[in-house]
Amino acid sequence: MNNYLAAEARNHRVCGGLYRLYHVGIFVLPLSFALIYLSLFVNYIDAFYGTVGFTIANPMLNDGRAVLFVAGLTIIFVISVIKLVEYKSEFLYKYRWLIGMTVALLAVAFKISGSSLGMWSIMLPENADTPFWGIPRSLRSDEFSVGTLFQLSQSHNGYAPISEILRGDLTDVRMVYGAACWSVITLFRPVLWGYLLFGFEFGLAFAWSAKLCLMVLVSFDCAFLIIKSKPLSFLFSCLLCFSPLIQWWGTGEVILYGQALVLLLDRALFTQKRNIRIIALAAIAWLCGCYIMLMYPAWMVPFFFIFALMGVFRTTEYCQTLKSNNQHSVLAWSLIDTFVLVSCLLISAGLIFLSFFQSSEAMTSVMNTVYPGARFETGGSGLPELFSYAISLFYAFDSPLVSNECEIATILCFFPLGTLASLLCFIKRRDWQLFLLTALQLFFLAFAFIGFPSFLSRMTLMYNVPVLRLLFPIGYLELLLFLISVEKAKESQGNNSSIGYLSIILIIGLILSSAFQIFILLSAKYLVARMLYLLMFILFCLFSCLSFRSYILGKKCTGLFVAFAICFGVIPGLCINPVQIGAAPITDTNLEALVNQFVEESDYSDKWVVDGSWTVANLCAAYGAPVINSTNAYPDLARWNSIDENNENECAYNRYAHVIANVFAPSTSFNSTQDDLFTVNLTEDDLRQLNVKYVMSSRDLTEFSSDKLQIRQLGSANGFVLYELTY
Repeated sequence: MNNYLAAEARNHRVCGGLYRLYHVGIFVLPLSFALIYLSLFVNYIDAFYGTVGFTIANPMLNDGRAVLFVAGLTIIFVISVIKLVEYKSEFLYKYRWLIGMTVALLAVAFKISGSSLGMWSIMLPENADTPFWGIPRSLRSDEFSVGTLFQLSQSHNGYAPISEILRGDLTDVRMVYGAACWSVITLFRPVLWGYLLFGFEFGLAFAWSAKLCLMVLVSFDCAFLIIKSKPLSFLFSCLLCFSPLIQWWGTGEVILYGQALVLLLDRALFTQKRNIRIIALAAIAWLCGCYIMLMYPAWMVPFFFIFALMGVFRTTEYCQTLKSNNQHSVLAWSLIDTFVLVSCLLISAGLIFLSFFQSSEAMTSVMNTVYPGARFETGGSGLPELFSYAISLFYAFDSPLVSNECEIATILCFFPLGTLASLLCFIKRRDWQLFLLTALQLFFLAFAFIGFPSFLSRMTLMYNVPVLRLLFPIGYLELLLFLISVEKAKESQGNNSSIGYLSIILIIGLILSSAFQIFILLSAKYLVARMLYLLMFILFCLFSCLSFRSYILGKKCTGLFVAFAICFGVIPGLCINPVQIGAAPITDTNLEALVNQFVEESDYSDKWVVDGSWTVANLCAAYGAPVINSTNAYPDLARWNSIDENNENECAYNRYAHVIANVFAPSTSFNSTQDDLFTVNLTEDDLRQLNVKYVMSSRDLTEFSSDKLQIRQLGSANGFVLYELTY
């Protein structure tokens, strides 16, 4: 008997030792990934600037110390998440909104954003300022050279709905430009409220940091309604909000508003207080307006199907609760509730109609442009990017073989493992909610890979959706389905459930998926030369399989699984956009002082032109100068028709366009070089006809002076010279 007990004790010690070794292995693998990744990224920053990665804000940190510093923070973060998820999950869950809002307020107070406006430190000579961490992305030109500059321009316009600065003409900024303004439409664009309430720099931080914090919180709560697991919902939220797709696009309002609608519907239905329901219903009506005013149907349409389906789930569960013995736990729907909801929806609809009516001229102009004009898609072009979801983790420091990382960035979703596992769950358990989500996913996949007839595309509104834009909704659904399957596999452990083999199937599927990703990595020749990338990827795949197995088997591995899955998912996302403090690269320049000096001395009738650069044209407009070749979000046909004989070149300028203007050309000409860009060559007579008084140029223009035209140099800044034209 004693020998038997001794043998049992030895076996227990051996198993305990192997289990601890297993834990250590799971800890070391992702930590190795993080250290290698951060080392490569810091070296990339060093090569980009030619100096240390932490830039001027932290000059004491050299390359090696920067890696060690970030590695130390990573270890602290990982251990903290493990402890909090394992032992303090109720604390985090209870105070999640307080914690999230505190982080958002601090980020706004310190003017922290992810803007790439630091590119202006590179684009403008003698303009030295860089982000606190990371690098600005030239690919984000629509952000730092257009959208952010439009918001700064509005601060010189008193945030009026009509600007005389942009395009150098009366310009409606409410609908097409999407700029902050004191108008009805801004009620439905809460991301812009910070500009109106706190000014440009704090508003920029609000639009970035507060939005990201809200997305994380809302995504967690919405996922918890479906997944029913706090750790996995937290994982979903982080992998979604810090995914390469959202970080490269710098967006996310579509999931913010859509998921918030689902949460408010749940709140309105499952409450025992009438006043709470009324507030929730009013908020639902307002958020419907926010969703509509996104004005990007390529994402609005597919996500509408997703969130509408989630709303059906909550409504069905509410009806089942009323019919069951728990009917007193919720408030029954009444005629008053219907009246409140309909009234609020009508008010929102009325305000939206008013917004469209006020901007009808601009909207009509956009609809009649050559680009973007009308769109009609039928799908069927395929979506191979779904099968290379992990490769985009490396785009933070290595460009792909295409010119635009945004177009091929994805969510780490393990496609198609979630779809296949959810189908298996349905076959064995007949979970109708899981079946409907999977059916919607198959609907999207059919559109992407097979295509729809024209009538079906029109009926389902999918004609608004280019196939590449389906990467977002398909990735969102796939991640959700995968984590639902993980939770069901965990529930099936230790019993005779009919889906007891689901965990084994998921683990085998994950191994095969990892092997396929490594094959894709080896096929991507631009990465093969960097064997460290391959090593990182193998570590990632090993960890995915091991930690997944440990989570399925339980034994207090939840914190380890979530912490390191977040480590893999969040660190690459955080390395995409820089950590920018303030907006000094555009608000503290010599060029701003020069432009402001002469803008204050003239009125908007004196037009400006920036010679040879559409980006600097937008920057001058941001400083308050009425620049005629600032980006035309909708065309100024009257202006361009006036110098285009017989309107022969209208096809070139009747579009959303960045405008490169070349002054003192021998003849007038228009040339559209790409969908959103055209070049106009302006003669002296054109400048006179367009009433151009100021020209900003990097060239010497005084040689074009004549008896009929005097050109006087007014000053220079950041490599550009300002000239005054006197006719």
